[in-house]
Amino acid sequence: MVSSKTLKKIGILLFDDVELLDFAGPMQVFSSLSALYPYLSVEVHNLGLSDVIEVSKTKLQINGLQHIDSWTEHLDMILIPGGLGTRAIIKSDEQLSAIKRIVSLSEISSSVCTGSLVLAKLGKLANKAATTHFAAIDLLKKIDDSIIVDRTKRYHDHDDVIVSEGVSAGIDMSLYLVAKYHGQEKADHVRKYIEYFPEVA
Repeated sequence: MVSSKTLKKIGILLFDDVELLDFAGPMQVFSSLSALYPYLSVEVHNLGLSDVIEVSKTKLQINGLQHIDSWTEHLDMILIPGGLGTRAIIKSDEQLSAIKRIVSLSEISSSVCTGSLVLAKLGKLANKAATTHFAAIDLLKKIDDSIIVDRTKRYHDHDDVIVSEGVSAGIDMSLYLVAKYHGQEKADHVRKYIEYFPEVA
């Protein structure tokens, strides 16, 4: 059954040392949905903690981002990817405050990989089942010991909060969200378009 809520305006947070596939995977899914079904009016907005960011493990720089401090519009979902940069974010009251403001403007808060550390720091995962990258389980528990860490699922959906495991799991989560909010047929079409069939050897 397709949710009665909408998922059309999506913000993706970008920051120094963000993991490439953590944000590029979901961005590909939602951008493909927008291209295949323009009448849905799906928008993907890249919001930067700074005007220029450097992607983890690469020499890739991304500029021309809309600074997070200038964003004032409602979002159906904010997506927080992971990467080594999340370790700096959870230690920065200034950055956490900026992200908290964006989260308050969003119906759904989502994360890929260690983006869950940021949501945990903001109290969004308290007493909830959640997951993260396998190497960050102890840190997630340390931030909030009320979190029920469960890595038997690729993602955990609590309607207003959804978190996925590491890196490529963000693609699975995003396709699930397309099916939930726009229908399985559209999700299957996007999957076919991006040729994402990990179950096929």
